Amino acid sequence: MSSKPILKSHRRPDVETSIIAVGNVRFGDGSYPVIAGPIAVESEEQIINTALSLADSGASLLRSGTYRAENSPYTFKGLGQEGLWHLEKAGFEAGLPTVTEVIEPGHVQLAADHTDMLEVGPDNMQNFTLLRDVGKAMKPVLLHRGPSATIDEWLMAAEYVLAEGNNDVVLCERGSRGFDPRTSDTIDISAIPVVQRMSHLPVVIDPAPANGDADILAPLALAGRSVGADGLVVASHLDPSSSRAGNGSQLDLDEFARLMDQLGIPSLRDEIDRVDRELIKLVARRLHSSVEIAKIKAVKGLEMRSPDREAELIEEAVEDGAALGVDRDYIEELMKTVLDHSRAAQRRALS
Repeated sequence: MSSKPILKSHRRPDVETSIIAVGNVRFGDGSYPVIAGPIAVESEEQIINTALSLADSGASLLRSGTYRAENSPYTFKGLGQEGLWHLEKAGFEAGLPTVTEVIEPGHVQLAADHTDMLEVGPDNMQNFTLLRDVGKAMKPVLLHRGPSATIDEWLMAAEYVLAEGNNDVVLCERGSRGFDPRTSDTIDISAIPVVQRMSHLPVVIDPAPANGDADILAPLALAGRSVGADGLVVASHLDPSSSRAGNGSQLDLDEFARLMDQLGIPSLRDEIDRVDRELIKLVARRLHSSVEIAKIKAVKGLEMRSPDREAELIEEAVEDGAALGVDRDYIEELMKTVLDHSRAAQRRALS
């Protein structure tokens, strides 16, 4: 009798929630990243101007479609490669990691070369060939739940990506097909804590399919956050009424800014800015003190470097970081960088 396979997406006793890094953004670490952008890249000017505004309002990642699959063969299919170039440039200009949906295996590697995260949309949740190729690309993946998919089917779709050795999967709850046309696809708020109980993968929410209106989207976004979602997906456009794709399901930039205010995102950004400024001051103080110590050692003829002391400092920092929920590798890398620059400053001061 064959044993039941151990599913990589299921919660493990040694892992609370996996932290998925996309550029400088983290999913699953207790923050609430907001993925935002227009349904489709329509021009270089459109995506850059949108990206700059979204970044100012507090967006964490820039998301937009480059290749698109629509119900009608006569509607806008995206700019393809040109859209990828524009999206990449807009992300660079705004300082935001980029996300785009892939709809065919042949697009995967190209998209992976020019964006920071690959998106698998709800209609492709069980496109297993696409899922395998996305997994092989070794880029973080945003995996939407299909409109009629059970949670078990959703997690099994994630297994196709994980089975290729790619552990960086973020799940996205975006609504299940219902019977009431006034709510379109119904957002399953309860799915957030249920999936988090079953799986270690971060879960974000995309409330737009339920209803594109800003006055409906905002409370759903707040509800997702209140039940512990690991982030939010919001479609936003310079002028939704003139958009070539997704009319009626995108916020304008003012509506997006108001939503960020309701979520408290700008105030969190301000707090991060204050912390960063204090961090720079502390780094400068440490650097000054290390140079002064080097001068004292030089006068007394002492060895400049003490590997044992450095190892002790790193281990102490790692222990302090663990107590605060900070990853060991992050602390080790940080401390090694600090020590490297301290030694360089000491050499310059004594030369």
